[in-house]
Amino acid sequence: MPTVVHVGPISSPGGIQTVIGTLSSNPPDGWTLETIESHSSGSYLSKLQAYNNAKKRLEELANQNNDGLIVHLHAASDYSFLRKLRLAEHAHRHGGKIVFHIHSGNIVSWLGKKDRAKKLKQRLENCKATIVCLSERWKELITPFLGKCIVSPNPIDPMHSVDASVERNPNQILLLGRNDPIKGHDFAFQIMNELKQRDSDLTLHCTGREEAPEGSTNIVALGWITKEEKVKLLQESSLLLLPSAYEGQPMVALEALACGTPVLASNALHSLPDVIHQPDEETVESWADAIEHIRGTELEVGDTLDQHSVESINEMLTSIYSSKLSSTSTSD
Repeated sequence: MPTVVHVGPISSPGGIQTVIGTLSSNPPDGWTLETIESHSSGSYLSKLQAYNNAKKRLEELANQNNDGLIVHLHAASDYSFLRKLRLAEHAHRHGGKIVFHIHSGNIVSWLGKKDRAKKLKQRLENCKATIVCLSERWKELITPFLGKCIVSPNPIDPMHSVDASVERNPNQILLLGRNDPIKGHDFAFQIMNELKQRDSDLTLHCTGREEAPEGSTNIVALGWITKEEKVKLLQESSLLLLPSAYEGQPMVALEALACGTPVLASNALHSLPDVIHQPDEETVESWADAIEHIRGTELEVGDTLDQHSVESINEMLTSIYSSKLSSTSTSD
């Protein structure tokens, strides 16, 4: 059988890890699936070791496989993009067929600096990479920089679903994300302070922070949690806040909807289902107003998430993979 190997941050928490985990846990029929860790959150030496290990494993897979090898690399921007591009070039030299999957929410800003896009586009073309992005909107934005893209939305792990046995807490709202300024924790804390002044009984449970702000009584800091704990929080909360400065296609928003939880997201974000709410303005007061308005409303998802099912994504990706293996043209 042909092999597809997903290359990316297998053990580093985040959206790309979630996507790779979902795809590797639900392999497409007729394919052998492997994963390769390309990242380390430790020292420079540990990062270099992870990169060299990835190169070595790609060589091994290329030498072992006679039925075709698809190397599916998952990249953000900056060093993540450059590291995956070097691995793509290495895999291409050893006969791998390259799929280059862009997940970053600030990729356009990064590509637009220092005239780097022209050189990166040429390098991707040299290794005959098929570029994959997350939505039609991302396709519009990325194509002028890197050329043709194919859309493949993020898949939702089937473990995210409505569970009738879990009681929904009408006073609990949620923020899920790593401790990074782009995730908007401090802004969310300001919103909670505003709600407190309005005598609201809502409590925010948030990941990524180990401690709530000093003096706060309506914020619970959870640090980092397991996948199972995350699912339970989504199932029992009444609203997910997503005040991020930018995102590719935030997994947590899709997962919340799958669990029956409404989402209030920043106007800076796109490539999300229409059922997601957004505030009128990006102010603390407007966000607080939106939270109070959404509270108690019913979420009607309908078939919105069908395109994010594992079955749908696998069908799309295997079509890409099969096309690359059967193609003998230089355009791939």
